Amino acid sequence: MKKQFFLFLLVVHVFYIAHALFDFGLRMSMEWNILLGFIFITSLFYSSIHLLRSKKHPLLSVSVLSLSLASLGWFTFINFLSIVMG
Repeated sequence: MKKQFFLFLLVVHVFYIAHALFDFGLRMSMEWNILLGFIFITSLFYSSIHLLRSKKHPLLSVSVLSLSLASLGWFTFINFLSIVMG
């Protein structure tokens, strides 16, 4: 169950980063932004706790941790720019 959850989080992060880099033309509403922010923060905490406690699937946990940091950083930067620019 944990492996499938990590794979789901990995797919969400890869999709978000690909969307940010290649700009597929999809515009996200405020509800999607709140949901994505919640997913990024939750996956950051969940993967770091899982990495510290468990020795199973360490590479998957590290990849989700690094991608969640990257996604959260990009998400925060884009939202900061949208607030600053109006």
